[in-house]
Amino acid sequence: MPRRRPSRLRADSRRFAAHHHYSRPGRLSGPAQARIVLLERTRLHPGAIERALASWTALARTPKGRLPSPSAGNCGVPECCPQPADERDLLELAMHALPRKSARELRALVTPLDLRILEHPEVVPHSEPPPHWWHRAF
Repeated sequence: MPRRRPSRLRADSRRFAAHHHYSRPGRLSGPAQARIVLLERTRLHPGAIERALASWTALARTPKGRLPSPSAGNCGVPECCPQPADERDLLELAMHALPRKSARELRALVTPLDLRILEHPEVVPHSEPPPHWWHRAF
């Protein structure tokens, strides 16, 4: 019986492998993206950081006075209907779990979004936002 070619063996193994979509947020360096993929493989689920960043970006782009109320369209299950505070917690976890340089790059994406959200008068009525201000705002 003839042996199977290595390319055929690899093709068979790829056919049954699960395809996961890991986060590849734009404007990050290759090493930072690789660290995010590693973080999602070990501690989170595939695509978690990219989804959290996309929802935080969408929230930052909402017009003033139109931020969602904490109970609007919420079923209570974080996997189904995540709250903005949950998404920001995930980004905060990633910024603390990543190596310093990769975390700095991710923080450079998140900080301008935070500042845009803090411009909304209904988010934080005080002049100086407290730590983890997103829990009080949403």
